[in-house]
Amino acid sequence: MGTWTQKNLHKHMIVYSSDNQKIGHVEDIYEDSFMVKKGFLFAKDSYIPYKAIQQIEGDSIHLQLTAKESQEKEWQKRPDYEDHLDDPTQLFYDRGHGVHDPFDEEDPNQA
Repeated sequence: MGTWTQKNLHKHMIVYSSDNQKIGHVEDIYEDSFMVKKGFLFAKDSYIPYKAIQQIEGDSIHLQLTAKESQEKEWQKRPDYEDHLDDPTQLFYDRGHGVHDPFDEEDPNQA
């Protein structure tokens, strides 16, 4: 498993789940995530963090998540890694992206 960045991706790459279901295609690429256009499995555009990528082969991205798991994530809003501390709504979305949540009482030391 590698460390992926925006340099590894380009628009129109096809995104697959770990159970080999076609999720969609890359519509936009950001510093912290990439957007998969709504369609195949997603009812809304989804912003997927790079850490969810298992591998990249040619024009295909394979996620670490099954199709069902990827649908359950709260990834309809792009994560905000710098300005979210006083915004409870943003914290909710960040949790769905695996961003450290200093207010998580169950696991305050999560990475």
